[in-house]
Amino acid sequence: MRLTINVSMYAMSIDNSTIDTILQTGGKLMQNRWRQCGERGCNRRMGRYLDPALLLLLEQSPAHGYTLLNRMAEFQLNFLAPTVVYRALRQMEDKGWVSSSWDEEETQGPPRRVYTITSIGRVVLSCCIEQMAGSRQVIEYFLALHNEIAPEMDTESKSKVVSELDTDKEANMLIVIPSEGNNLEAATSAVFGRCQTFIIVDPETLDFEAIPNPALGASGGAGVQAAQTVLQNNVTAVIAPNLGPNAFSVIQAAGVQAYFLQAGTVQQNIDAYKSGKLKSMEIPGPDHVGFGRGMGHGHSRNN
Repeated sequence: MRLTINVSMYAMSIDNSTIDTILQTGGKLMQNRWRQCGERGCNRRMGRYLDPALLLLLEQSPAHGYTLLNRMAEFQLNFLAPTVVYRALRQMEDKGWVSSSWDEEETQGPPRRVYTITSIGRVVLSCCIEQMAGSRQVIEYFLALHNEIAPEMDTESKSKVVSELDTDKEANMLIVIPSEGNNLEAATSAVFGRCQTFIIVDPETLDFEAIPNPALGASGGAGVQAAQTVLQNNVTAVIAPNLGPNAFSVIQAAGVQAYFLQAGTVQQNIDAYKSGKLKSMEIPGPDHVGFGRGMGHGHSRNN
């Protein structure tokens, strides 16, 4: 069914081929989002509303990722892992639905990324709203028919079913390790915020991606920028020589566990992680601390 898209409220002129492209890419992205929610049952299906919810909030006003994360409860999406929300923002930016910039006017703390909806994002939001409106009649009929013919399920039985549905987690595990190279045999970096490269790897399959660190040359706040970068890649664990207070708070707020890095190669740290030999990082370290290759503590900048 082809949607009739009302974009006159945005005073936009967009040709049909552009709209077709938006619908095709948007549909695939939202299907992927459904699979990324990491849950089965009702929660997983609710994950389809993540993109429209984020776009709607950004239509209201530009916002930091952390602010958007805190507002997910308004849409009953607070069950989603923070990494899923951050990854959604990154993918929407790749599609041109939102744009982002660093907020340099913060009076306290390092700069944070601010997201803004784009004109294409407004078209996508309009598509989503019309899809929801078209589905509402079906949903209302379904609920009315259910109320007529289906017996009321008691709370205990309902809780048991929900518990069984939520036991199977489907999200892939990804860990990130700061590195001085672009492969698993590369040496680990003595710093986090200003490392050369982040290696994001599935510890089971060893599939990995090497991502240049955009905070490498930052004048300040490198640790926070680096933390935000790795969170946007849906990691479930961070292995680092040290995390300063600001970077640690960003990682912790996203629900991602941090571990202390061991000197050596990326592969050696993957093996240590899988065998449970890495020490959990429960509190932040002091600012600007790294470690030397001999595992003695040295000094570096902006972990």
